[in-house]
Amino acid sequence: MAIKDWYKITFQIESDLEDIIIWKLNELGIFSFSFEYLKKTENKKEVNIWLPIDAWDKNSRSDFEKIISKLLNINDSKNQFFNWSLIKEEDWLTSWKKYWAPELVGNHFLILPCWINLNEKFKDKQIIKIDPGAAFGTGSHPSTYLCLEKMENILFYDKKVLDIGSGSGILSIAARLLGAKEVCALDNDYLAVNSTNSNFQLNFGNLNNLKTYLGSFDEVILKNQLEQFDCVLCNILADVIKGMIPNIYKCLRNNGEVIFSGILNSQKDEIIKILIQNNLKLLDVSSRKDWACISAQKASKLP
Repeated sequence: MAIKDWYKITFQIESDLEDIIIWKLNELGIFSFSFEYLKKTENKKEVNIWLPIDAWDKNSRSDFEKIISKLLNINDSKNQFFNWSLIKEEDWLTSWKKYWAPELVGNHFLILPCWINLNEKFKDKQIIKIDPGAAFGTGSHPSTYLCLEKMENILFYDKKVLDIGSGSGILSIAARLLGAKEVCALDNDYLAVNSTNSNFQLNFGNLNNLKTYLGSFDEVILKNQLEQFDCVLCNILADVIKGMIPNIYKCLRNNGEVIFSGILNSQKDEIIKILIQNNLKLLDVSSRKDWACISAQKASKLP
């Protein structure tokens, strides 16, 4: 694989704006990024985002600044708010490691950077090892946390699971750790598919029980006739989720469950309404910070 260089963009935000920044990055389709809060104060946070240099020309970078400036209501004609720098691949990988630490999620999971040895006090946890080269999420985002927390309360043993928008593969790995017999993971970014495979291999030593697919959800399920899933995991944006719900219903077996995350609290009522319209029974709604996680079930057909 060819060595890549990266742009690093740095700016400061008010602490309570961190969720909306992550949401906007996802909405823009920026999936191949590293995102970390490097400098924390009481009221401000420093945001650092790494973007592959071959995908971000001068116009793209200027457009990105305008979008973020509008989002944050920044009027900085001298361009002093954003700081861009060029980072070599090797330097990016090294710096990325410095800001990672093991993270407990829910009652049973521990997200563990692959170069850190497991502390004895965590030996009873379900360990999810992640390689930072993946750059698709660490489990610390509220939407991922909520999804993992919800998964702890579902019986996965011997179940068939679909992970939509798999990213780094965290949810796929968690499903397998919880006993799923077959995990199908799909993403529309080839880097995410590679990341899912890589991290799954890191955790289990093989790719047994995992099938990965590249493409949009509708394309993949039609082409591969994916159906009869016991559980569907969908941790993406609400606007994308809305259009997927009818086909997610078709993918589920009777009494199968779906977990939706990546939904802002302000969007959950609309998602719930669409679920009900598509004959999915609402099971539970939980929230963390500004984010909501919704679980629903496909009811058995009447005889």
